[in-house]
Amino acid sequence: ASARDKSLAEYGIKNDFHSTKQVRMGPWYSDTEDDPSRKSCRLLRECVTEFGAQGLELDGVLLGWGTDFMLVNGKWNNDKARNYQKRNLIKDAFQLRLNSYRVLLTRGRDGTVVFVPPIDEMDETFEYLCACGFRQL
Repeated sequence: ASARDKSLAEYGIKNDFHSTKQVRMGPWYSDTEDDPSRKSCRLLRECVTEFGAQGLELDGVLLGWGTDFMLVNGKWNNDKARNYQKRNLIKDAFQLRLNSYRVLLTRGRDGTVVFVPPIDEMDETFEYLCACGFRQL
């Protein structure tokens, strides 16, 4: 899930800094499911943001799409993204959101399932993803 979204916590997706900093990354690529360390990529159940997901190649991914990057009247919009603490250092917050979703959408080797919250403001985003070939489950 995106680190800048504010809406996903309502759906049990804990993408805030305090929740995701507790995720303990492990030897995801080489450990088997029955390894006692329980650090196989097949056992990753916690939410990671674009920061924790960089470099991960997972068999399958469940991506929580947030209101921080959604279609509004045919244009991508990031107005509902959490603010950056050091806003003066951010040159293009929109491009950062775009790049974040690019990272999140490319982590799954075999597949990616996208959860779009069932709220009216996400309808246009949901319809766009379906038009791009995503299938509704």
